[in-house]
Formats: sequence, C-alpha cells, structure tokens
Amino acid sequence: MSENTVRGLPVGFIDSVRPLLGAETDEFLSALDSDPPVSVRLSRKVRSVGGCSGVPASWRPVLWCPDGYYLPERPQFTLDPLLHAGAYYVQEASSMFLWQVLVQHAAPDWLVLDMCAAPGGKSTLIGSFLSERGFLVCNEFVPQRANILAENISKWGRGNTLVTNNAPAHFGQYGGLFDAVVVDAPCSGEGMFRKDEGAIAEWSPANVAKCVVRQREILSSAWDALKPGGLLVYSTCTYNRMENEENVQWLMAEYGAELLDVATDGSWGVWRTECGCRFMPHRTLGEGLFMAAVRKPGERDGDRAFRLPKRLPEKEEGLLRWIDARGWTTLLHKDVYYAVQESRYPMVLSMAQNLNVLQCGVPLAVRKGKDFVPQQGLALSGLLAEGAFPACGLDYRQAVTFLRAEAMTLADAPRGFVLVTYRGQPLGFVKNVGNRCNNLYPSAWRIRMNPTDFTPFSIL
Repeated sequence: MSENTVRGLPVGFIDSVRPLLGAETDEFLSALDSDPPVSVRLSRKVRSVGGCSGVPASWRPVLWCPDGYYLPERPQFTLDPLLHAGAYYVQEASSMFLWQVLVQHAAPDWLVLDMCAAPGGKSTLIGSFLSERGFLVCNEFVPQRANILAENISKWGRGNTLVTNNAPAHFGQYGGLFDAVVVDAPCSGEGMFRKDEGAIAEWSPANVAKCVVRQREILSSAWDALKPGGLLVYSTCTYNRMENEENVQWLMAEYGAELLDVATDGSWGVWRTECGCRFMPHRTLGEGLFMAAVRKPGERDGDRAFRLPKRLPEKEEGLLRWIDARGWTTLLHKDVYYAVQESRYPMVLSMAQNLNVLQCGVPLAVRKGKDFVPQQGLALSGLLAEGAFPACGLDYRQAVTFLRAEAMTLADAPRGFVLVTYRGQPLGFVKNVGNRCNNLYPSAWRIRMNPTDFTPFSIL
C-alpha cells in the first residue's frame, strides 16, 4: 500500500473527514470496507406484472421512500426483462430521500427541472411523484450520459417529460420558469468510494476545490431558472463540507436562499447538520449523500405564457389513437412524431426550438414511406392504448433474444407491427413479415451479455 493511502483511501481524504466525524471516524472507515446495500425502486407498472403478487418476503423497505426496497443480494439485473420494461429502477437507497423533500415541500402539479439528471434515478423518482398535470424537464450536459438518461426516461414510461442535452447556463433564457429545480451536482464522489475504485483514484484536494467552483456555477444557473418562491434541492454524493454545507451557506449569503427543514424519523439514522441532511454508511443503510432544500424569496406566480410561432411543425393527430389520453396533441421534432400535453405544447415547442431536446413527451412514430413506424418509447409508455397493436407474449428465452436485438420468428403473430410483451409488460415492437420478424428494439439499448442459461429469471 502506498504511503499516500490508508486502507486504500487517500490520506488527504481521511484527514478531511476527521474534523467532521471525530470519534466516529474509525467506525466510518470500517463501513467503507463493507459491501454496499443493493436497492431498487418500483414503478407503477409493477401493479400489472403477470404472476406478481407482491414483493418477496426477503426484501426490506427503504424507510424514507414508499416504493424503495433493499434486496438481500445483487442479482444479474441485466438479464431481467422486467428491468428493461421499466417495472423497477436500480437506485441507491440514500438518493431516494428526494421523495421526502418533494412530499414535504413540492406539489404534484409543478413544473420541475432536474438539471444534472443522468443516469435518471432522481428523474424517474420525480416522475413518480408528479401527477399528469405536472411536468418534468430533465437535462444532462454530457452527450453520452444524456442518451442513457433518455433511455431510462423512456423505460419509466411517463409522458409528461422532456429530455435535454444542454449546459446549465442555457436555461437562463427560461429565467423564473420552474417551480422546482433539482441539482444533483457533479462532485468529488467520496460517497462512492466503497463501490467505485475509480472515484478513489481521481480524488484530490485540488479536484474538490475544482468541484466547488463548478457546483456554484450550476447553482447560479439553477437559481436563475427558479421562480420566486420556488424550491431548489441540492445534493451531492460526497462527504466534505466544502461541497455540501459551505455551498448551501454560499447560496444563503449570495442569493438570500431560505433554508427549509426536511423532517426525518430518528430510526432512519439520518445525520441532520445545520444546512441539510447527511447519509453516512456507518449510520444509515445506504451510500454517502448530502441533501438540502432551500426556497427562493418571493411569492410563486402562475405559469408563464409562451407565444407560438406563425409557422407550426407538421402534425399527425391520427397517431393519437395509439395513446389512451385526452388533451394531447402531436409535435414533429427531429423526424419523430411525439405526443405532448396540449397545455404544455407552447413551452415544449419553445424548448424544442431553443434547446438540444432529445425527447419530448411520448415518442409515437417515424414516417418511412407510407408507413408510420411505432417507436420504442411508445411501447413502454404508460399511455399506450390497450389494443392499439396486436400483442404477442414472449417466453423468457424469446424476451432475452428480443432485448439482444436479434432476429426472431413468431409463428402465430399477425403480419405488420406487433407489440411484444413479457409477463404482460410491453418490451417493444417487431414487424412481422411472415418468415421472420424485423426486430425494432434500439440497437443502442440492446443487452450485450450473452447468457449461457435461459432459466427464467426476474427479481419480481
């Protein structure tokens, strides 16, 4: 072991946490040597999973999130078709604490911006919190991570969501628009040390200081985008005070942010500091996390009115027969027809024209010749109308074959576009041409693992 490390951790990191933890330091360091817990958060789709009568008895609830559960061990999630169908999301339990902040300080019909959203854990949680009247804009600056975000948002199946790939400063043009902004800021990643050796290798005091500068830039952009009276939620997966409490104190001194109390139960083991809530692995069953909520001074006003341009995008309202919802319209963006809420249409159109929007609403179809080819996001949408397409149930081997984007044959399926399902959950579309099926599963999403055993597997 290098003289610059103790227990495989940088000496500078250990020195930085000793003033914070005092007599608890050794217990904390021992916790970092243990295996992290495994947790998932269920979606609304679980209610209709065939053969699922409830969660397994071996699962333990995450006390601060009603849909969160700890699993007794980590399974091979990749080979579970229900993960790809969006029945659940694999999320670290501490991060689910966002649910408490939203329940206590937000409303389900709000317009919310998740500013640093990839890979999508907090965005899907916000999506579960919001009602059909609410709307979520989830943004990621790094293009590759933004594509992963769009995939996970599609799998979660909430249509009142827009995915963007922009720098936080780009939202300055929408100053004072959002009822709430969530900033899960890029950080030094100290809270990930026990499951990510790369985070240990990249840590340095200089990197911590660099993160603080970047975090304050992002928080300034978030503050500009927030309505007066709006909610800003700030979180990191790191331990040092510079990136946590000191950033909240900076918000309060620089912008007059009003610190909000987030009530907790003593049984949760949450460490409440003067500026937020900390999750520490020796106190709570989860990874390292800091989360704080502040309010922007002023009174919240109504939604902003957006002016429509004189020339609107082409519409194909006939495609709306594929969804089971009223008050929706279509929008053509980057060759894809989307279904969007009529009440949000002017705002979504504005963002589609002024931001790098990857996905807006429910992806319906792409026109190819005389055909409208249904999109993967439609199959996974909670708005997909029953009977919109002929459906074909797959067994486990067929489901994995489909998710590997391989060629398949469905002898009893009708010709044309067919919705394929597993245990009643839509997985996507094929086009049956008779002697074979053209697999329409997105190649970028495909399972690359080559299973040697096709014994049916699911955590549910």
